[in-house]
Amino acid sequence: MNNAKELSVYLDRIEKLEDGSATAVFLIEDEEDEFREFVLPADFLPEDAGEGEYLTIKISRDEAKTAEALDEARTLLKNVEE
Repeated sequence: MNNAKELSVYLDRIEKLEDGSATAVFLIEDEEDEFREFVLPADFLPEDAGEGEYLTIKISRDEAKTAEALDEARTLLKNVEE
């Protein structure tokens, strides 16, 4: 089962930070035609992406990593209980 979502986001601006890194500030339109803002490190952007562009962000579950993490948690819990 694939419940992936693809979001069309507007890259509003790239902000340089004091430590030399940068953040990408995105706008996404919600159901009420309002814009929500969210920020990611700019190094997640494709190399040629720039301000004023629309980008697609895909969000999906990584079922294999989730199962692995749950197995590790169960093992740790079992060791603590013993």
